[in-house]
Amino acid sequence: MKKVIVTGGSGFIGYNTLKYLLSEGYEVHALTSKNVEVLECNNVIWHKANLLEKCQVQKIIKEIQPTDILHFAWYAVPGKYNNAEENMLWLESSMELLKCFKLYGGKRFVFAGTCFQYDLNYGYLSEKLSHSEPNSLYGICKYSFENIAMKYCANNGISFASGRIFYLYGELEKANRIIPYVINCLINNEIAHCSHGNQIRDFLNVKDVSSAFVEILQSNIEGNVNIGSGEGVKLKDILLRVGKKLGKKDFIHFGDVKTSPDEPEMIVANNKRLRTETNWVQKFDLDNGIDETINWWIKKSKG
Repeated sequence: MKKVIVTGGSGFIGYNTLKYLLSEGYEVHALTSKNVEVLECNNVIWHKANLLEKCQVQKIIKEIQPTDILHFAWYAVPGKYNNAEENMLWLESSMELLKCFKLYGGKRFVFAGTCFQYDLNYGYLSEKLSHSEPNSLYGICKYSFENIAMKYCANNGISFASGRIFYLYGELEKANRIIPYVINCLINNEIAHCSHGNQIRDFLNVKDVSSAFVEILQSNIEGNVNIGSGEGVKLKDILLRVGKKLGKKDFIHFGDVKTSPDEPEMIVANNKRLRTETNWVQKFDLDNGIDETINWWIKKSKG
């Protein structure tokens, strides 16, 4: 049986991968810095670990000796992560994780990259045609690890792929992100203060993102793989869809929040590699995905 470590196992994407991995027959080891006793997922083996501590990285890899790793753990505090120094710590930690993985016979390493590794001025982003030119410390550190890992894995007989994540939404997302923020404002009959909303973005439900990572893990695909829907939608249209479903479109006030003058107009994934070189199939469109997300937040608000 293949043994997989999921770093960031209690996180937004990581937690959603666990059931998919179990259904594919993996022995699943989920790493988290949280108290493992409060987490529920049958048949997952939980480990509490701080991956920024080198000795803990070495200990956990030696103990488990995984055949595969899905590496999601990184500093991602909304509003702070773009240029936080913690990005450099996670770059260093990720390299240590990879070295230990090689030492104990690891075979397949899949990394959670980001669309912010690209030069976003291209708008419609392709793995082969769009330049990688990140302009944030977050993107630079992720890009740096990706490059280091590709060369290191090629030299050491390890299979490596990086799923570059675009925009996502769904269950377990942090409440201060834009879609849950608007949902919760409307649930509580409060005004949702938003930007102009004309940004065109590629949103994908977190369950589809998670299943994409599992399909990448099981495939032979190597290198960069965009994880997105392949379709651009104005942010305004998504939020108005939320408003319509809750019967409170008038509670959404566009133009209240200023945006950066250099904010890209469009960020959309060319997802041809994901669709044609893995067995991934998108299950959620925006309509049923938003329905599920709204219902999850309503249940959560009721305790």
